[in-house]
Amino acid sequence: MKNRRKGIIVLALCVLSGLLLLVVGCSQSRGKASWSKVGRYENKRIGFSIEYDAEKLSQSVPPAGPFIFMRRSSEQYPMMAISTGPYPQGTALKATSGLITGSFPMLIPGSRVFGVDNQKMIKLSDQTEVNYFEVKWNDSSIDLATAFVVAQKDDLMITVSVSDKVKNSVEDLAAIVKTLKFDIKVDMEALKSVGFGKNGQFERTGSPAFTLQYPKNFRNLPLQGEQIFRAGVPQGSPSISLAILPLRSGGDIKEQLRVQAAGYANLLGAIGSDIKIISNKAIDNYHEFPASQFEIVWKYQGRISVSTVSHVIAKENQIIQLVGHTVYDTGELLDIFKAINLNP
Repeated sequence: MKNRRKGIIVLALCVLSGLLLLVVGCSQSRGKASWSKVGRYENKRIGFSIEYDAEKLSQSVPPAGPFIFMRRSSEQYPMMAISTGPYPQGTALKATSGLITGSFPMLIPGSRVFGVDNQKMIKLSDQTEVNYFEVKWNDSSIDLATAFVVAQKDDLMITVSVSDKVKNSVEDLAAIVKTLKFDIKVDMEALKSVGFGKNGQFERTGSPAFTLQYPKNFRNLPLQGEQIFRAGVPQGSPSISLAILPLRSGGDIKEQLRVQAAGYANLLGAIGSDIKIISNKAIDNYHEFPASQFEIVWKYQGRISVSTVSHVIAKENQIIQLVGHTVYDTGELLDIFKAINLNP
């Protein structure tokens, strides 16, 4: 765990009242012109790409949380990562460096930031304006340099960061982050097939097809696990998510829906405690589609009391799992659930 912590720079942006956006950083070789093997990452959901030295950054790191792409060298450094998350409302793009560096001491105890260097608004090759800056810091036992590019697209913040030992050239770190490009055409039909939500309207055209209306003040959040959609208010509560789960052929449908409560309670154990299933029952809200509702009360990180309510619905040999979390009354979440249309 200690070596992994040193190998991965974990940053957080405290978005308004506590929503965290994690960011990881890394580095690369002597510039794009000298890369003998160019790697390319494309994100068709948001619409951007980035290039890197595939020979140097030879090892893939499994993405987690908001990290959507990560690579590192066989020697741990350099390391590279891309993260996405809600853009902090009311924050100028050039001010994102302060949010990032301000999070170091809290998230990496013992670390020391020596300052932000060479910060400037620059234009990428596609003319997108981004915030570029460099940070030199110490992680207790090693001096590191990190180059960042932070971009905004709609309500999302995209962060590319590269880090290496401070003795190596910071120009090498800048080479990769500046290859960021918003040049990928977003395939809306493909997104809707899996499930896509924006401005209060969610639509899934693939099986099982359905739509959902949700509050327009909800903002898209990074997906976790098997989720196809996740959104909530900037303050973090309430929030909702959608997932599609398999329904076992030939099994008792009502029982398969009922056991989802225990399965979800087990998942909450990774981030919470005092987990109690207070209700779990079949419901007839969706007419020809069998459904069940469960409610769980628990404490996030042992401190914050949260209520989780879920409707699990059987359609076309699959389970639609609609989940809501709140520190308030669950009535607001249940009202949102009523806006699902299973026959669009």
